[in-house]
Amino acid sequence: MKKLLLYTAFLFAIQINAQNYNYLGTYSSNGTPNYMEAELDIITVETQEMISNALPESFPVPDYNPHYISSGFDTDLNLSANADVWVTFVSEGAGYRNVLGYYTYPVGNPPATVPSAEDITIIFPNVSALGSGGGLLMGNKVKIGTFTSGTAIGWVLLANGWRNGQVTNGYWKLYSNTEYNPESNPSLKHHNVLLADPDNERIILGFEDIRRDYGSCDNDFNDAIFYVTANPYSAMTTTNFADVDSATEDVSSANNGGLESNGNLAGLIAKRNFTRSKTGIAANKKSSQKKYKKSKRSGLKGAAGSLENYLPDSGMYGDETAQISSPQDLISVTNATQIFSVDIYKEERRVSAVLATETEGAVYDHSKAICDRLNNSSLEDVRTVTVRGHNIISSKLIRSTGEKEYTLSFSIKKGATQNQLFSFWNIEQYPAGDYYNFQIWGSSFSQVFAIANHVIDTFSEEKSLTSEMVEDKIPTVFVKSGFYQKGKIHLKIVNKSKSTEAMFNASVASTEISDRSTISEMLSLTGNWNETLTVDTGNLFDLGFSLGTSSSVQKDILYLADGPWGADYNEDFATVKTFEVTNNQIDFDEYMHQVERDISVSGEVKGTINMFRHLLPGDQVLDVSSYNAIQFHMTNAQPVELVLMTDQIADWNDRLRVIIQPNESETLHTISFEDFKDANGNTITLSSLRTLVFSISSDYSTSVPFSIDVKNVILKDGSIAAIESTSLEQVGIKNYPNPFNSSTTLLLKNNTRTVLIKVYDMMGRLIDEKEMKTINGKKAIYEAPQNLKGIFKYMLKDDEGEIHQGTFVIN
Repeated sequence: MKKLLLYTAFLFAIQINAQNYNYLGTYSSNGTPNYMEAELDIITVETQEMISNALPESFPVPDYNPHYISSGFDTDLNLSANADVWVTFVSEGAGYRNVLGYYTYPVGNPPATVPSAEDITIIFPNVSALGSGGGLLMGNKVKIGTFTSGTAIGWVLLANGWRNGQVTNGYWKLYSNTEYNPESNPSLKHHNVLLADPDNERIILGFEDIRRDYGSCDNDFNDAIFYVTANPYSAMTTTNFADVDSATEDVSSANNGGLESNGNLAGLIAKRNFTRSKTGIAANKKSSQKKYKKSKRSGLKGAAGSLENYLPDSGMYGDETAQISSPQDLISVTNATQIFSVDIYKEERRVSAVLATETEGAVYDHSKAICDRLNNSSLEDVRTVTVRGHNIISSKLIRSTGEKEYTLSFSIKKGATQNQLFSFWNIEQYPAGDYYNFQIWGSSFSQVFAIANHVIDTFSEEKSLTSEMVEDKIPTVFVKSGFYQKGKIHLKIVNKSKSTEAMFNASVASTEISDRSTISEMLSLTGNWNETLTVDTGNLFDLGFSLGTSSSVQKDILYLADGPWGADYNEDFATVKTFEVTNNQIDFDEYMHQVERDISVSGEVKGTINMFRHLLPGDQVLDVSSYNAIQFHMTNAQPVELVLMTDQIADWNDRLRVIIQPNESETLHTISFEDFKDANGNTITLSSLRTLVFSISSDYSTSVPFSIDVKNVILKDGSIAAIESTSLEQVGIKNYPNPFNSSTTLLLKNNTRTVLIKVYDMMGRLIDEKEMKTINGKKAIYEAPQNLKGIFKYMLKDDEGEIHQGTFVIN
């Protein structure tokens, strides 16, 4: 929107002749530079839409993108290497004829006083488009210079500084270093944003040209928009910029939210997820949700105390629709007494979601919207942001399913005369009391803040809503993502404070039923923004740990809980007498998925009891496209139905299954995926698996004793076929002697200087691996480990990377 020019009495002090600025060259009578690049930058429609989504017209930044100006993002450009830098004009939405300039200083050491005119170089004398008081075209590009590493570039806008065909000081000067700006209120001093656009290797620069303490300021920060590029792009330090995003992705449903992988609840969470998979009941898709229209729902208007009263029925633009997605099954696994959630859609695309819970006596016990950082999700950034005057924790994350999401989480403690808003990093920091709790996420922060504004405004209309500004609310060193493997936990961390060490304290349970042990270790850090840590933990099922540094009193606390073994049954139709989980010994190998921990269960069954094992933590699915069989040892007193649960089949009645007859002694089973059939005798090509289920049933009238032991479960790679089906002649590899006692000579198919051999037992476990030099390029002598006996499969890789396989017998 074009702003009306301000002609107030105190604005006369405009210098008509301000000739002390530096210039990059000459310019025309309408302020168009004569030193622009010969060719226009092509600014696509997609880029224009992306910028418009990030800085929408008439949507004030303090309301819809407050993180830009209240979360500590950089507003200057810092260079970490020598670079050429350009500024490209994109658009202007102002009535003023503004002037854009820059100034420089050493990184981390800005001038103590406002830069003088002699310190400022003019980039665009008149930031006005052709036909709008100037001569600029979208894509006009200016090289502002070649700069050395360690240079910081600040930006300055001279408001209405182009007058009478020349550059003047304008009404006021607006700087990217906020302390130089004219407003007395510190919260109003921001006038520019820098937004990272890494996919296009550029930085978006937007300015608000009206003083923000004037009522005429619309605060949309799009009065003058440019982008900055550099050669090399990597010279621009972009780690502390807000990002620009096209917001084209769907986000996850509120029906799937509200849980963190806490080991104390892992069994209950797993059972809840198993029940969802088995019944297929979940309101996580628009087709399974009811429309939510607040104005048409009875009893909501003024109905204080109802969670529905606080949630909006549309998004920031007003044309979005809301669908009810409440996950009522959370009540059985959390401390929530009431739950209500909505998913908000722009046509068919889910753009945001909000989960509201009510709790008594304490805050909601899964209050962070940041879940499963150790289960393939990634916390890209976390900050505090000022929303309607309240300090709230915000984050940017990437879910395990790939959705990029932006989140807010806060809780409102109920009071007789006033309510209090709290937003803390760790649950232990919340005071006791009765709460309403809100987790909000979306494909853009604008949609997220629109929901938060509605919630906060609704509470504020009921009674006073207060909060305290708490310093050091979030950790300066936090875990971005991580995973557990082979007795070690691997962490990617963000180190904003450049700390050189961190204290790791952990509580570990090695199995679902074991006692806990503790680990404490001081970890060395490099001080880099991003780094990787590895901590030895030993085999584990559940890990809760904290990471703290001397630079911040706030610790990062999070949990990892592996996919658990669990039992699902109706207590009227089954009794469990023993339920034991033990660690197994695994030599991890890249060609198979090996399931940690074995299970032993006994009791009586009258109906059906399901022993299940989620293959991955949380509710993730395992890619099994490269596997073709499952292998395990089992002892079972009753017939067992083994079920493979996959997202490819939605109906439990169509489950893929095989029947395994009783075996009183431990028996090795190797079962091809092709042997699993549905109720009609059909099979499918599996691409993913979520859960293994071992089911035992009676006739629902007679109770029978049961016992089952399952050990060493492995999903096997298709390249490691059952050894009895492979002949040496088929693969072109022979060895002699065969059988042998300690060594055998391998006759090779291709000439090769070296060969890598991997030897596997009948369980598919890697037994031996070594690289051998060949004899004349055609044969190699393999020395077997001492005391190794049995039938083994081997795989060979030659210098060309070609794979060969065979079998041999060691006496």
